[in-house]
Amino acid sequence: MKGRRLLTLSVLAFAFACEDQKAPTGPTGLTPPMDPSAIISDGAHGGNPDFFFLPPLLPNPTNSPNYERGRANHNLGPSLTVEICELQGSPVDAQGQPVVTDCIAGPPLKKFPAGTVREQGSDDEGFYMAQWKPKESNLVLSKYYRIKVLIDGSTVPLGAADLDPVANQKELKNSRTGEVIPLQDDGTLPIKFRVENGGGPPVCGVAALCTSVVVTNNSPTGSTIVTVDGGSGGVAGAKFPNGWLPAGGPQSVLVTIASVNTGVSDPKTGTETIPCHAGLNLQQFRGCFQFTTTPRLEPIDRSGAQFATRVLVAVCYVLQGTGDPREKFAEMWASGPNEPAHPLEDASDVGILSPNTRDCSNNIIGFNDSKGITRLASAGWRKVKGGLGSFFGVQTAYAVDLGLGGWTLEFSNIGPVLSAEIEPVGSTEMTGGGVLHPTVRIVGSNHHDGGHQNSVGLGGLPVTWTTSGGAIVNLPGTEGGAATQVMDTTNGHVINPEDPQSGGGFATVDWTVPSTPGTYTLTANGPATDGPVTFTAIVPAGPPPNFIGLAPNERRMLSMQTGSSIQVGVTGDNAIAVWSSSAANKATVSATGLVTAIVGGESIEGGDSSFVSSILTSQNPGPTLLVDSFRFDIFPRTTTLVWNAVEGAVSYHVVTEYGNLDEVLGCSVPAECGLWQETPLGTTTTNQLMFTFNFVGGQPGRWHVVALDADDEEISTSPFVYFAYTR
Repeated sequence: MKGRRLLTLSVLAFAFACEDQKAPTGPTGLTPPMDPSAIISDGAHGGNPDFFFLPPLLPNPTNSPNYERGRANHNLGPSLTVEICELQGSPVDAQGQPVVTDCIAGPPLKKFPAGTVREQGSDDEGFYMAQWKPKESNLVLSKYYRIKVLIDGSTVPLGAADLDPVANQKELKNSRTGEVIPLQDDGTLPIKFRVENGGGPPVCGVAALCTSVVVTNNSPTGSTIVTVDGGSGGVAGAKFPNGWLPAGGPQSVLVTIASVNTGVSDPKTGTETIPCHAGLNLQQFRGCFQFTTTPRLEPIDRSGAQFATRVLVAVCYVLQGTGDPREKFAEMWASGPNEPAHPLEDASDVGILSPNTRDCSNNIIGFNDSKGITRLASAGWRKVKGGLGSFFGVQTAYAVDLGLGGWTLEFSNIGPVLSAEIEPVGSTEMTGGGVLHPTVRIVGSNHHDGGHQNSVGLGGLPVTWTTSGGAIVNLPGTEGGAATQVMDTTNGHVINPEDPQSGGGFATVDWTVPSTPGTYTLTANGPATDGPVTFTAIVPAGPPPNFIGLAPNERRMLSMQTGSSIQVGVTGDNAIAVWSSSAANKATVSATGLVTAIVGGESIEGGDSSFVSSILTSQNPGPTLLVDSFRFDIFPRTTTLVWNAVEGAVSYHVVTEYGNLDEVLGCSVPAECGLWQETPLGTTTTNQLMFTFNFVGGQPGRWHVVALDADDEEISTSPFVYFAYTR
């Protein structure tokens, strides 16, 4: 039988079992990783370091190392609840040591619902209070009871204290300290407590920076802004318009914004040991925050949307303002346990971030303090204010042109990502062995720019090349290797000064394909979507034929030596076509597609070009070719070079150059060009009599072939063959 002590009601510091926390909106990675049997009542007794019971319930905690003056959170009042429940058994054993016990099943004995817990005190030392009259709750002397302080919608207490009722309920006593605490004259027990910073691990988990604010659906100013301070201002935040909470659900919720631990982050490579968006093959950077609501908002439609109207979110970005070429291609991406990573529609961050806080590296994300846990930024630093007018509706080509904002209809992990795509340069299908030069390009892209018209090449990004089956790869400028995988970075240099769109983002490799008949593959992949890019080289049995397959609607340029020939065909279902030439004195073509140059492109003055066209068996127009033209008005500039065999040659070194008037000005036809420079995109060594590549720009070009013997010695060098593109 429980012992009785005259005129006392004991308050115990205790250990209690952690109940299942109601999942927040978005990922649950911020659930405090604590042993349920070791959770103590408050910050002065080994528990939540940002929660303290105050006199008369427990002694003044101001001397606790966890107590922080001026850090009271004044934003939680509308969401706080206090419950008193009956325990299943004694919270202490016969020796007075805490034991794990929990509330009995069913509703609590007494509950102070959200909105009834009032804030008291000054701004610096404010606290919350609920007035409880124990006598009205008909406490049983042989039972034990627990006070729990919670966020409405959550089942994990911010703090708790156990009660031991006795015969005379005019005072209470802390059974551990022996301190007597009188009740008020009317028998009321003031349950006073203080919440600091973001609310502690039950709300913020182990986040380095966190804020928790109650947001309603009817701000007098039309909207509410919540920000997280990183030491010099807001480094993350959200703007909530009136009406954002769906009808039929809660019209007031606790919004928590907490930084996410992404481990070791390297802004140079865009890698994190714990990526903000798991499984996303794109560069990611510091500035990952988790946005949640308590209680969790359920989806309102099949899309998973949780909000009735869009909410503006923004986070900082470590490359902001650095001048790094990747800077302008950052986008806000969102992801969660059941939410694949995806980019958010761009928006301005004005009113949430500032010029001093858009760069995460200038702020205190990830630092520790004297509490021995990851620092939780003070709620006293938070800026919760009414919005001014309507939403920020300005759309930008790039997310960071006006800031790092994005629109969302649900909460989850949100952080900056470098949106980029990897694409092949030229054809991915090749014929024959030898040394080939496949090329890819990584371009920055914004998912809302209307077709990626703002995409430009990005230098300095890693590209991994992988081959197999006896083929080998070497980085350009190296020889003699036998690697099947190499890694290079996109060059970041303009290949053709006259065509800025040609510069930056390119990566190429020397791919040595055996002469043994078969199909060989090479893949190129990097931190970009649309990868990996796969190149295929087919080495046919017997002498390699001059053959190219064209798509039914393809347009291609042929630049040919006089007397050379090439067989063309149509790929796909309509594989048969009838061909014709517009200038038979320049190039002839058989009905089945054998093109022969009567007069090649060796003359720098040019001449009439031949327009080779086809009609498919379906009577639809098929592919077309421009032969030896100085006016190739096509894009992309897919170019096939064709030359004559040289007796004794086992391979051919092809060199392609682009022309300009001088180092400053361009030229439009070969005869005007005074400066010729080699382009690596059009240079290769092969055992074939043809080579296909993408020319660098809308300007003249020329090429020649060096025939090599078995000892790699020069047999002969052909004259230059000229051509020109107009775009």
